[in-house]
Amino acid sequence: MNLSLKYRVLMIVVFAIFIGVFLYYYGTKARQEQAVAEELREYSYIAREYALDAIYKSTEFPVEVELYPSAHTEAILERWKAISDRYPELDYPEAAIEARDWIEVHKSFEDTDLLNGVIRKMYKDATVTSEGLGVSYITLLDYIFYQKYEASNIEDVVIDLGIEPSREEE
Repeated sequence: MNLSLKYRVLMIVVFAIFIGVFLYYYGTKARQEQAVAEELREYSYIAREYALDAIYKSTEFPVEVELYPSAHTEAILERWKAISDRYPELDYPEAAIEARDWIEVHKSFEDTDLLNGVIRKMYKDATVTSEGLGVSYITLLDYIFYQKYEASNIEDVVIDLGIEPSREEE
């Protein structure tokens, strides 16, 4: 009976080691799949926001995605550059753009306090009236990314500041 007990203990230890290895392997694989999914979501978001063309070379670990600017991307960058020329605190990451490091480019928009400060300065510097309008960094981002003028008079502001030509000049 002593041998049987040793055999049972040995089987339990082997089984526990097997389960541990199994859980470690699948836990690592699950974390890696989650990291890949998050990275792919980030690339997808950036490609959509900046109107980039994307070539997915690998959607497995390690993820390889090449992003290329389109005509819409160029328009976004032109609006961004025009505002950053007038308001240099709004960083225009020229080196990252030239290197096509779009994740680094996108980090320039993470500081919402800075963006709020820039849009407030724009409205303060403009001679057009903006009373009663609640402006936020979203107004600035909507203009840069989508050239969207709704719910604010941002169109009048960017024309007044010389960031965009007036409609008569076009």
